[in-house]
Amino acid sequence: MLGIALEGGGAKGAFHIGAIQACMEMGVYPPQAVAGTSIGAMNAAMIAQGDYEKARQLWENISGKDIYDPENEKLIYANLRELQLQDLPEMWESIKDFFADRGINNTNMRRIIAENIDPDKLMASPIDYGIVTFALPDFEAVEIFKEEMGKENIPTYILASAAFPGFQKVSMGQRFFVDGGVYDNCPVNMLLERGCDRVIAVRTNAVGITRYDEKDARVTTITPSEDLGSLMKFSPETARHNIELGYYDGLRALMHLGGRHYYLTDTGHGLSARLYGLPDGLILSCARSLRISSRIHPRRLLFERLLPVLFDELDLTRSDSYDDLVLAMIEDRAERCGIRRLSLYTARELFALGLAAHPPARQKALPRVIDAILGALAQTDGSSPTNAFKA
Repeated sequence: MLGIALEGGGAKGAFHIGAIQACMEMGVYPPQAVAGTSIGAMNAAMIAQGDYEKARQLWENISGKDIYDPENEKLIYANLRELQLQDLPEMWESIKDFFADRGINNTNMRRIIAENIDPDKLMASPIDYGIVTFALPDFEAVEIFKEEMGKENIPTYILASAAFPGFQKVSMGQRFFVDGGVYDNCPVNMLLERGCDRVIAVRTNAVGITRYDEKDARVTTITPSEDLGSLMKFSPETARHNIELGYYDGLRALMHLGGRHYYLTDTGHGLSARLYGLPDGLILSCARSLRISSRIHPRRLLFERLLPVLFDELDLTRSDSYDDLVLAMIEDRAERCGIRRLSLYTARELFALGLAAHPPARQKALPRVIDAILGALAQTDGSSPTNAFKA
């Protein structure tokens, strides 16, 4: 039984959409159960009711004005460093309105839920659905699935799960509810306890408590490889980027892709054996560039001093191999040359793209050394290195 857990994170939630696309392409979709916290509860509901495309369109077009009323938006999007003296009275009024309303107005969020969540469709779906929220004044976690919510309460429970600190609290009966992230921001355990024997956890790395064991063999975690931006600032441009990032980070987790910065379907470049054939003159030149003493034979200099420095500078460990070192150099070169990151490559393809591209004209010693070594490896490989490969 497959479950998908979606972590809370406000505007970072666009990442979920790309990760779900990766799940679709890799044949691990649809799940038998899905659970979410905060914005994850909203996205999970749309997945459970079979509206992935509708969820994607929502994220690709949503902006701050769709979430906040005008006064709250001014406060949230304010750049305090750029405020002018004449702006202060208006900003003060926004602050007073914020406290008078006891938090950010959630009227627009209620409307978005009403427009996109169909309780009848959700209840009829074969996909189980759950959310996490937190009740006051009981100080009690609420982990609840759809049949316990009741059709008429589903929209309120979704809003309750997403009542992030700063937003108005949500009430049901005599209890108030706040964002479920204060208890469990990524409800993996909730799905495991429901009977799922495999769970895909889609993280956003947002503020909140997570309770599952990432080493649990039943859990595959999809985590963002870069910061997803502010959890309060919604914009179509950021959302579209995070959807694409979610897709590639999803493929990395599900396909076990290689590479640290890039997404490599094959890391077998076969170039590390050519390190043994690097010319003595190049080794000495690289050592001088990195201010490494060269009073030993070039072969010893290469393996005892030069390559260990490269391991350290590229954040590798002594347990990594020479293959790993060459791959790290290839990625370093590609990144400096501005090779598009969000795409699938083999190591050989990325190497060729790096050879053909030109890094910035002025390079520090380490990049120059990396380029020189890669250039020499390219020559023994029958490729044509560019003029950029000079130590």
